[in-house]
Order: sequence, then C-alpha cells, then structure tokens
Amino acid sequence: MLLMIAKSAEPTRHPVDGLKRLTDSLSDQYHPTVSPLLARQAELFGIPVTSIQPTPRDRFRRTSYLDEDVIGAEIYAKGSTLIAIRLMESTRLRPHRDENGKVIRKEVTMCGLSVAYAGPALDERVMEEFEGHVKEIWGVELREREATSQKLAEIESLGQGGKAEAPTDQDIKCAAILSDKATRVLAIAIKSSSGLLLGDAPKQIPQKERGRLDEVVQSLIDAGVVETEIVVICSKTASQVNRVPNLEILQGLDEQNVRCSCGKALSQEKAEEALSVTEYGRAMLDGSRWLSILVLQNLTDLGVPIDSIRMEQEYAGEEVDCVAEIYGRLVLFELKDKQFNLGNAYSFGAKVGIFRPDYPVIVTTEKVGSDARDHFVRSAQRGKRSQRYTVSDSDTIDNIRFIEGIPTLRRGLEEVVTAISIEAFAPYTQSALGFSTSSPGAILSAWAGKEN
Repeated sequence: MLLMIAKSAEPTRHPVDGLKRLTDSLSDQYHPTVSPLLARQAELFGIPVTSIQPTPRDRFRRTSYLDEDVIGAEIYAKGSTLIAIRLMESTRLRPHRDENGKVIRKEVTMCGLSVAYAGPALDERVMEEFEGHVKEIWGVELREREATSQKLAEIESLGQGGKAEAPTDQDIKCAAILSDKATRVLAIAIKSSSGLLLGDAPKQIPQKERGRLDEVVQSLIDAGVVETEIVVICSKTASQVNRVPNLEILQGLDEQNVRCSCGKALSQEKAEEALSVTEYGRAMLDGSRWLSILVLQNLTDLGVPIDSIRMEQEYAGEEVDCVAEIYGRLVLFELKDKQFNLGNAYSFGAKVGIFRPDYPVIVTTEKVGSDARDHFVRSAQRGKRSQRYTVSDSDTIDNIRFIEGIPTLRRGLEEVVTAISIEAFAPYTQSALGFSTSSPGAILSAWAGKEN
C-alpha cells in the first residue's frame, strides 16, 4: 500500500545552497539520495563534486516534464516515509507601468517549492518535523494542495445529483453485516417475501451456514435491517390471517373480541415468529446501497477526500455507481451484487466510452464471467481503447481492473490507490533523479582541467 500527499509554497526567493542547508539541518535519521550519488560519481572520476553539479541550463541534462524549471531537488528517506522536495523557478511576463506611465511587459521570476510524501502510512510527526526545517530556511509554510477535481468538473454538467455524503455509523455497521454472503442472502429472501417464518429461515441459506442461523438473524436485527413479528395462522385454512408485533398485543386483541375468520379467538390459533424487512433495510438492499457504502467507506479510509467522490448518479442517461478523482486521475467504479456477465460488460463499455476514465474498475461480489472477460479481450485487440498500461495479470484487461468477492475488496481498492499514487509521485522522483546524474558535458569539462 502506498499513500502520498503533496504540499507547496511560493517563497520570494530561494536561499543560496538551500538544499544543502536543509540536509545539514536534518538529523541522521533522514537519508538523502541525490547528493550522495553525485558525490560518489565525483569520487570515481576523481574530480570536485562542485564541477559536476547539474543545472537547469545544462543542455545535456534531461528536462523536466513540468512547466517550471526545476533548479534543485532531493529525495530523503526516514523510516517508511519517502520525501521528495523540488525547487522551481519560472519567468513570466507581467504588465508594469514605467516612469512615464506607459504599460510595458516586464519579466518577473517566480519561485516555487513543493514537497511530496509517500509511504504505506503517512506519519504526521515526520511531516511536521520536516516542514519545520523547511520553514526555517525558506521562511514559508507548506500547504496541502486543494483538491481541484478537474476531471470531475469536466463531467459535472452531464450528471444529476450531488456529492457523496458521509455514511452514518449505522450505515457502516449495516454495510459490514450485509457484506457476509449468508446474511445478505437471508435478508434478500426476507425482503422478497411478505414475511418469512422463522422456521423457514434455515432453508434460505447454504446448509454449511445453518449452524450460525441465530447469529445471522440477530445481526440483521441489530443492524435495523429486519424486525420480528408474530404471525397468526388459521388452523382451518392454514393461511396467515394476522400479524402483530408481539404476543402481548395478541392477548389484548382477545380482550377486544377480535377473532380469526374461522371464528376462533386469535390466541387459540397457531402463532409463529416471523421476520420482516424494515424500511431502512429495504433502502439498504435496493440497488445494493450497502455495497456503495462499503466502497465509499474504504475509499475515504484510504485517504480519498469525500468531495472527490460521486455516488449513485446519472450521467448522460447512464447510471453510475461511483466515480472518483484520486490524485488527479478519474476512476470509474461499476458495482454488482452478482456475477458480472456479458450484458453488464456492454453497459460498462458504454460508460467507459463516455467518461474515458484513467482507471475503470469492476467490483463484484461474485466473479467476472468468462464471456465478459472475452468481450474485454476482443475489444482490446480491436484497439477500441488506447493501451496505457501493460497487462500483466488476470485481474486487468485493457486497463480494466477486476475486484472479485467482498473478501478482496479492501486489497483491490488498495492496489488501485497505490497504482495511482505511484503515478502521481513519479514526477517528484523524476525531477530529483535528474539531478543525481551529472551530464557528460560537466564531466568532460571537469576532466579537461584535471592535471595529469
């Protein structure tokens, strides 16, 4: 698992030897990468390290993929936290009035400072300590970048519905309970019936799970998905004639001379305990809302801001279970509480064609059928979508990722977030590693002045 966070600031200027001063101010627990690599190269060539220091103007040096000129960068490792810092400068033309009041365009140099952290978990103490040293040298406070949700904004006009809302504690508890297949199967059976007799409940779940029936029923009651009631069964017709919340009410009806259609007192008829779905339970089961909540909760646990997530919306006439922007990449989720078959594949393919997500993800409680997989393979071979990533495992076809089964949900989402965080962190390491290798020109110039 890899998480990342980026922060930035705009100092008025970059101090002379700022990165060296930063490295010197840090404890021995921080291990720099770029400067030791340069020092080792200088040692091997037998030339001063200052003579091979890469600069933005060095024509042999690889250029940055950014708009700004990266004038310095370093990578530090402390424990499980990787820290990349880069210094930028950019020259822009700004309007300016001269002494005669005439508007002219003048070159202005802008400074930038960015720091990115990456690791299996982000240590707040490490970040706070590092940023304290940065503030001492540059005199600025690093701020986390606001989530721009640029790609979400691009499709916002197509959608209907608001942003995702944080689930309640009850929703989270209910989703966790319904993630158990036997529990979910029983809940659906109760919802489908007009009231399921408790005696018939064992028939609704797999035989190997029947030993935990009491536990399953109680968990559904505790979650507010189902409730118990008393069903009165006519001894003459064997039909259900009445339902009451409990036996006490049944006795009260006798006192009011309420009788069965056959004429007997209700208390003399057969009474059995039954299970019925609550309105809340119906809402959680309809459209598999419990699965949406489970995905939403896992995404936010993995650091995805809830403002960057949309749930159960309609875009351009297509119902979308979940779409999220993670580190600037658009992720489209398709959620199915059943096997994902060929019909689902055609529908999902249409959504992929509309939204062009960076990462299409299918989450199913069962399996992605072989017919659906074959369809995705054929689509990839026909070149309907450009290949951006190399397919190297059975859980990815044409950049579509499969998460099959609730037990693999967390791990699957972690893999998606990790893949995106690696892609987002890569430019920081790219910038720094560009400074870890001296250019041929610098080496040869230093060698030309070397005495025999």
